[in-house]
Amino acid sequence: MQGRPDRDRDKEALDRAISEHLAAVNGARKQRGIPKRPPNMARVQQPHPARRVARPRRETPPPASWRKRFLFWGIIFVGCSLLACGIGYAAVNFYAATNTTAGAATTATSFLSSLSTQNYEQAYNDLDATITVETTQNEFTQQAQAYDQCYGPVTDYSEVANSALVQATTQSYSYTITRSKLTKSYTLRLTLQQDKYGSWKVISYTNNSDNATTNTNDLGPGQPPCHL
Repeated sequence: MQGRPDRDRDKEALDRAISEHLAAVNGARKQRGIPKRPPNMARVQQPHPARRVARPRRETPPPASWRKRFLFWGIIFVGCSLLACGIGYAAVNFYAATNTTAGAATTATSFLSSLSTQNYEQAYNDLDATITVETTQNEFTQQAQAYDQCYGPVTDYSEVANSALVQATTQSYSYTITRSKLTKSYTLRLTLQQDKYGSWKVISYTNNSDNATTNTNDLGPGQPPCHL
């Protein structure tokens, strides 16, 4: 029969494969030999000259130094504090000096303004106790009215440029005084002092014109003479 030889061959091949597998498992099968190197193949003695580039390593940031940061911010804080204190101190002194000068100038202006409006009571209130202890308000009013009758009322007054003299406890200013009956103006020097309440008061008023008879606490020009 024709199909029988094929079955016999398949059976022989199957038996052979099974035998080889059992021999390999049991160690009875011979190991295959290592194939020989072809005679024309070059022998590699050294590794290939091209080097492999290593993958870059991720650098770990150094641990933060809290001591250095604290010292850095501490120095900045101290520096800013000192700067703020210096600016504040300068500002306070400047403000105090400005207020002091403004207070004295305000009193001087009030005194002259009261004379020009013939408000003698207010002018007397601008005087210091060193004057009022010797001169009553009524006496001062009579004196101011006599000057107004003799030389004419005060029609204008202006501070002389660069005449301010600021000292530790006193300040003084010169003013050009114009009266209605005088053909020429004269200079009146006002000196002020701060009292114990912090208010600036006039401690003296002196005519200071050329060819004038200088008299302390004299509201007039000194010359020409006037019979009061």
